[in-house]
Amino acid sequence: MNTDHLRAFVLAVDEGTFDSAAALLLISGSAFSQRIKALEKEVGQVLLTRTIPVRPTESGEQLLRIARQTILLEDEARRSLGFRGSSPNYRPTITLAVAVNADSLSSWFIRVLQEAATWDDVEIHVHAEDQQHTDELLRNGTVAAAVTENPAPVSGCRVQPLGTIRYWPVASSELLDRHRGDRGLVDWERVPQIDFSIRDATQRNVLSRLGASPAVTHLLPSVQAYNAAVGYGLGWGMIPESMLPTGVLDGEHPDLVVISEIGAEDVPLHWQHWTTTTPALERLSDAVRRAATRYLNG
Repeated sequence: MNTDHLRAFVLAVDEGTFDSAAALLLISGSAFSQRIKALEKEVGQVLLTRTIPVRPTESGEQLLRIARQTILLEDEARRSLGFRGSSPNYRPTITLAVAVNADSLSSWFIRVLQEAATWDDVEIHVHAEDQQHTDELLRNGTVAAAVTENPAPVSGCRVQPLGTIRYWPVASSELLDRHRGDRGLVDWERVPQIDFSIRDATQRNVLSRLGASPAVTHLLPSVQAYNAAVGYGLGWGMIPESMLPTGVLDGEHPDLVVISEIGAEDVPLHWQHWTTTTPALERLSDAVRRAATRYLNG
């Protein structure tokens, strides 16, 4: 397959429109459309929906990961051979798309990005997703690697354990006191819960230990806002140990308390990446392993 056609296909998916993708390639919209049509004619399948945003068809999803791998390998080959293109200062940029859960991105994964700041000609494209679902982005070809809760390797990928994040169920004591019955027991059906997103099942899973289901669930897709909202008493939530305010675990915080009825939850994390690897992807994997060894629980 023509790699120029594959590159156009990937950019159409990433950018969402043919015009935006064509602008990145510095070609006209009609020339871009011809590349997509040529690729679809070659494979005998419609690969993209002509909608806004552009989306891969079922056949397109099957091709997407192969297309990304091919482009990555070509860019690495051009770089290693010192290919300069039409400009003496040109060197191909290596793009590494990774999926990372928000809590990791706000804590230990920052050290990975700190190390990547010293790399020349490498772009890191991070997709934030819950750790229970990051492997989906790996499976459909959106990313080349992912921090995931799933220990089972996605087809065509390698997997390595990284360590665990310990989450503690935390709430404002004032919030809990407002929902205590006559015998002093908390009515967990009435205590509001905070989820990071609609796909975040962490709180629901641990609350099931008490045989309860919350009547009110707030959604806050920001780590900082989530932790602050728990502190303000909007609802209870699971907070990583490294992000807990001082004094919470010791029982010395003026308001926040650990919910002893639920207890801590250790969430294992794994690093999965394509089996077909490149020097840039290996370098990223090494940085991830170093950061995880230093900052995650063993």
